[in-house]
Amino acid sequence: MSAPITPVAVIVVDIGTVDPRERHSMIFDTFARLAPGQALELVSDHNPEPLLEEFASELPNGFWWQCEQGRPYLWRVLIGKPVTVLD
Repeated sequence: MSAPITPVAVIVVDIGTVDPRERHSMIFDTFARLAPGQALELVSDHNPEPLLEEFASELPNGFWWQCEQGRPYLWRVLIGKPVTVLD
């Protein structure tokens, strides 16, 4: 298992109050504004697996992902922009 990644800066995005139709676009917009080495911490009330699949499809090798479920119905995900994009 690889060691946890420590980003240089983290922006917290709690999507619990965001309209479900706007969540993914808001997350991708926030991610696009990150500098290399930064991350966003997504706080979600549901499993973010569909979002991971969308990131993998849209940005292969252009992000890293660390997910933990803190308690039932609460997920915290660090989604980071690598310092260098892998080919």
